[in-house]
Amino acid sequence: MVGVHALLADIIRHGLESRVGAVTVSNLAGLQNADMRLHEIDPDVVIVGPAAQRTDAGLIRKILPYAQVLTVSADLALLVDLDSGEHEAFTPDALAEHLRR
Repeated sequence: MVGVHALLADIIRHGLESRVGAVTVSNLAGLQNADMRLHEIDPDVVIVGPAAQRTDAGLIRKILPYAQVLTVSADLALLVDLDSGEHEAFTPDALAEHLRR
């Protein structure tokens, strides 16, 4: 997760662990030294929160072209797939479904 405040990160972590089970959830406050850190983590899915810079999702896409990049709307209502532009309600179930893909 990038640009996700601590409380929201904890909610996401708890929601995913209760639905998916064995999942590693890491939180980056920002993209300083992101290239190395993201390659170390090697995520399948990256969640870009509303506190992230507008360009962060595109930068993550360049660093991790194979990862699914999801953004959370400023009002925390929507989860948006960076590649397809598809959006859905931002819920733990929606996040869990993206991890299962």
